[in-house]
Amino acid sequence: MGWVQGADVGNSFSGDAGVVVQAGVVHGGVHVRPSRGSGLPVPRQLPFDVPDFTGRVEELRRLDGSVTGDGTVAITLVSGAPGVGKTAVAVRWAYRVSDRFPDGQLYVNLRGFGTTDPMTAHEALDAFVRAFDVAPERIPTRVDELAALYRSLLATRRVLVVLDNAVDVDQVGPLLPGSATCAVVITSRNRLAGLVAGTGARRVVLEGLSPVDSVALLTAAVGVDRLDAEPEAAGELARLCAGLPLALRIAGERVAGSRHHTLTDLVDQLAAEQDRLDLLAGVDDQVDVVRAAFSWSYRKLPALAAGVFRRVGWHAGPEFGVAAAAALADLPEPEARRVLGTLVGANLLTEVGRERYRFHDLVRLYAVERAESEEAASDRIAAVRRLLEWYLRMADAADHRLTRRSYCVALDHADADDFFSDQRQAVRWCEFERANLMAAIRQAADSGEHSIAWRLPIALWGFFFLNKHMEDWTSALTIGLASARRTGDRRGEAWSLHSLRETRFSMHQTSDVSEYPREALAIFLDIGDHWGIREALSNLGYAHRLRGELDQALVHLDEALSLWRQTEDLWGRAWTLHSLGETYLDLHRWDDAARALGEALDLFTRIGHRQAEGFALSNLGYLLLGTERFASAIDQFRRAMAVHDEVGDHWSASRSLTGLGTALHATGAIADARSCWREALAISEDLHDWPTAQRVRALLAQ
Repeated sequence: MGWVQGADVGNSFSGDAGVVVQAGVVHGGVHVRPSRGSGLPVPRQLPFDVPDFTGRVEELRRLDGSVTGDGTVAITLVSGAPGVGKTAVAVRWAYRVSDRFPDGQLYVNLRGFGTTDPMTAHEALDAFVRAFDVAPERIPTRVDELAALYRSLLATRRVLVVLDNAVDVDQVGPLLPGSATCAVVITSRNRLAGLVAGTGARRVVLEGLSPVDSVALLTAAVGVDRLDAEPEAAGELARLCAGLPLALRIAGERVAGSRHHTLTDLVDQLAAEQDRLDLLAGVDDQVDVVRAAFSWSYRKLPALAAGVFRRVGWHAGPEFGVAAAAALADLPEPEARRVLGTLVGANLLTEVGRERYRFHDLVRLYAVERAESEEAASDRIAAVRRLLEWYLRMADAADHRLTRRSYCVALDHADADDFFSDQRQAVRWCEFERANLMAAIRQAADSGEHSIAWRLPIALWGFFFLNKHMEDWTSALTIGLASARRTGDRRGEAWSLHSLRETRFSMHQTSDVSEYPREALAIFLDIGDHWGIREALSNLGYAHRLRGELDQALVHLDEALSLWRQTEDLWGRAWTLHSLGETYLDLHRWDDAARALGEALDLFTRIGHRQAEGFALSNLGYLLLGTERFASAIDQFRRAMAVHDEVGDHWSASRSLTGLGTALHATGAIADARSCWREALAISEDLHDWPTAQRVRALLAQ
């Protein structure tokens, strides 16, 4: 960090200067962080725009008219039956007006209808604020606070928000920006009357394509010559498909894929299919039309592709990759990749990214129907278990990369380094797959795979410890604890309780912070899990420290350290030494603190745990501060800051900045000290780290 001295310094600038540093004499390297709200990225999240988009001239014109500039946020609801093309219209219009929203276009599939649970408002808000590079530790856990942060980010920006596949008003309400500079387009099968009444949203209702547009869409798929050869059949096929673009595309692909199938053949086939489906017809005949259209493509598939289609319907998450599909289908990845390409070509899957696939929700339902009809229950159980075990192996490998623990609860870490080359890659995978991992935990519990249901949250400890997705973390561990208790798995119960204590620590819930470690320790002692006993003793000591019960903390930590020293496990020894060092700092036992923290730092460095190295460096800075070695403390805090920045540990950065400011203040660098404290306050408030924020405010008030 560079610090400014000298008074008679003046510079002027004009325009958007972003971050400006005005300096007289600068000591050390200049370290600049962007101020909040400056230099934010411009998200471009719109999905693929279908190339054969047809018609909808009037609907697009009405969407154009929704952006009136009358001082209120423009909200438009596009509603209609399944398969009518709501998403295609919203995305086409969003691309058409994207230049009017230069600060970004946000998109989310809210999963309102389908076999998976709808996305919560919290999940969607979390993804949106992350799109603006808000640090994970600064993201609130309460949905109202998260919505407030989201609205603040958009307050002065021109951003278009596309909320696709919404289920109800409660889901979309928190996702609406408050600024008139923004616009929102929502798609839903429901009419969301409360949204229109409560916000004045405009509604655009989609019906099926007109006969002319329906035939035009068929022409794009099969070619002019074949349509001209059978004009009456083309018109009848458009009628039988009810003008639904999804059904029309599948019908067109069915004819285009074979020289021997005519439009007349397909008309006859659909008519017969409708007769049979009449026995199953519900309130929405259009759904039966689409199901019939799916059957044309499904029956044309090779046997292997049909089997993969059925089995990937069992994937519980919003989208999936090649490796997950390979696990479900029990195929090598190259073969699974080829078959997925076949399903994309048949319009039964959508490729939403590089080797990432998603079902239309109706297609997923159809896949599940076919699986229930054609697959044995034992095959379903085996396929789902393979998928869940694949997620567990990957999460376990990521945890090893992040924590460098020598002992693993979930698996054995044997092939961890084969999956991820470094920590950043492991974090990226966990973040990318987070929704699927949460879905897998729920699916494991619901399908009776209770051992995986508790082990998978434990394997995600390192990821959640770093990125602090508190709602997901707590939910995952709660599901795991219930599964362990349901099956009487004492080891799973103990480790779930043990991990839940970290969520209490992170949320500053100190009143009953020792509850989980005590329960876990009792079980570990009962079942003879010696690694767990050492871990629980360490954390029980840390819990007492947080409550200010320092003598009790030392008793448990000393006992734990004695046990760790009897093993070759450096990870547990390092963390216990670190907790001891913090406790000695609280007691002003400086020499003991120096020995404990120095040994902890050495061990963290040896095992490659960079985040923990930053912790230890920061506490050594506080040791130097407490012994009034201010110049050395400044250097130590700067070393800590370099590590915090490297790993993205903003919580620790606020703490180190607080100490750095105090050391600078003691040397007479008052302005630089206050600059550090202001930055620490901003970070701690964003993180909802209220104890740190309160301490920093007191420093600024002096």
